[in-house]
Amino acid sequence: MEDYFGEFNDKSGAAEEVRQRLDFEDAQREAAGIEIGRIPRFLSSDAREAIAERSGNRASRSSLSALDILLLNDPEYAQIHQAALDENRAAQAAVTDLQDRIAQVMGKLDTKIEETLDQAVTLPDGRKAFMNENGEVYTADGELVDPAITEGYDWESRPTHETYLSLTQDRARLDELRNESQRHSLRLGEILDALEDEDDPATKDEIHSLRREQDGISERAQELDGEVSHIENNFGGATIDARPDQTQTISSIPKAEDLTF
Repeated sequence: MEDYFGEFNDKSGAAEEVRQRLDFEDAQREAAGIEIGRIPRFLSSDAREAIAERSGNRASRSSLSALDILLLNDPEYAQIHQAALDENRAAQAAVTDLQDRIAQVMGKLDTKIEETLDQAVTLPDGRKAFMNENGEVYTADGELVDPAITEGYDWESRPTHETYLSLTQDRARLDELRNESQRHSLRLGEILDALEDEDDPATKDEIHSLRREQDGISERAQELDGEVSHIENNFGGATIDARPDQTQTISSIPKAEDLTF
């Protein structure tokens, strides 16, 4: 029995040596431009072209980068590297979609703000003004208006100051979301550069760390998209009472239709 196991171990060890030798020879052939079908799909396009060249044996080890050689010789590394690239593209697509959504909602909100300003009372000096629930009047710039100036105007059919503030606050928040999405897009570009660094390839641990960071960015993009939808629904469902003539302005003396008795 001992002879049997000894013979088995000898054969297993020999088989492992043969496998390792064949792996090494295959890698050498790939590096020399002799395609033997190991893992070319993990290589860069330049490396695949170099390996595919046959005439005159133009492809050589020098045509492959440090990253390409690493991808050829370590299948596990090649798999996690490719997964990181796929996830980077997906995250970039999610952030790009988010930026498009933000721009779209910004356009709608800007239109809503303009409509609200058109419907506001125009003071004698040309400033737009809104009355709040407490009866105080503020200009669009947030300045408190002297009550002596606001008397005699019909404020009931006009947008409230709270309505206008809600719109402008949502607009400011969209600016913040846009800036954050731009930072995420920039960071994903930096991660892609690190993954595609041919001279100083990222280690496995570094790739795992980059993948976790990318996952976090993708999750954050979903959260931001939800907030954009909330803002859109917020102003989309709001109703603003409008005067029949939304473009009417107030001269230095209030017009009759703006006076109450």
